Amino acid sequence: GRSFFGNGLVTAPYSKHLEDRKVLQPMFHREIVEQFSVCIADAVDAMLRRWHDQATIDVHAEMLAVTQRIILKALFSLEPEATLDRFARAIKVRRAYQEALLSSHSLAAMRLPNVESLRNSRADREMQAIVEEAVNRRRNSTPACTDLLGMLAGLRREDGSPLSDEHIFDETRTIALGGYETLAEALTWTWYLLSSSNDVRSRLHEEADAATVTGELAAADIPQLRYCRMVLAEAMRLYPPAWLLVRFAQRSDTLPSGALIKAGSQIYISQWVMHRSRKYFSEPDRFDPERFSDEAIRARPRFTYIPFGGGRRLCIGEQLVWTEGILVIAAIARRFALELDPPMVVKPEANVTLRPRSGMKMRL
Repeated sequence: GRSFFGNGLVTAPYSKHLEDRKVLQPMFHREIVEQFSVCIADAVDAMLRRWHDQATIDVHAEMLAVTQRIILKALFSLEPEATLDRFARAIKVRRAYQEALLSSHSLAAMRLPNVESLRNSRADREMQAIVEEAVNRRRNSTPACTDLLGMLAGLRREDGSPLSDEHIFDETRTIALGGYETLAEALTWTWYLLSSSNDVRSRLHEEADAATVTGELAAADIPQLRYCRMVLAEAMRLYPPAWLLVRFAQRSDTLPSGALIKAGSQIYISQWVMHRSRKYFSEPDRFDPERFSDEAIRARPRFTYIPFGGGRRLCIGEQLVWTEGILVIAAIARRFALELDPPMVVKPEANVTLRPRSGMKMRL
């Protein structure tokens, strides 16, 4: 993890994680997240202008592209398009290398120099150079820049000291690498599930058409998109983008079953398994957004649904995922319905995230 995210929040050890989370939390307050609804609307509108009736698209590739565009604009709003393109290319190289390592059967793969590792190192240096130049501009800008990178540059620790350049870079690549692909997978599986349920899809389209107060969908419309949220939640139950969590026991403990967990043990928790448990979800393989009505949520134990993890390491960007996911789904649903082309069962592949094995072709 640290080879890809450095000492960012995702990989920070226990004591440092608590400190860093407190420092970073203001960036992810609801009011701040809602400021980026303009980035969301612009990116989705640009995508929809390329789509046309009866076209066949790879919806997985489209969702990856639009969510990456949104997070890069949220991070680097002042930077020219050429800089965003450079950063996106570097992310692609880094992600490909990470996937290759996870698929490798050799524990020595990361230690052996090869073409892929050299490309990965160059991509990391490219990302770092872009971030350093952008941070310097933000530190010297008046008024202060309010994109995510500008906020990172302006954060202060309890003692009043700013974040180091290295820490800012680690958090930036954590946001850039982790802040788009998980949502893209969730959106892709949402369209897959909707294509097989006409009733759910019809209700979603009706809500999206009726929701907007402002003419263009924005954060103010999210309270009117309750069913859209339920659909996205159910898609993440059936196809959790983060399908496996790894935690380390801080001290020895005994589970209710009598099993002893020794301090330092690695504990693996699978969202895929938990979310399909018959103990907590009747007919668990069935797509049913009503599982996420207020009443149904209250009736279940707290940690039966954990697409964002839980406890102190709950994903700090959860609010951003909900805001972005709901607005993207509603904006697309106002313009298009998506059908699998050809109709088929799409198989999931568990790598960095849970993705469709061979993309997902759909007709608009």
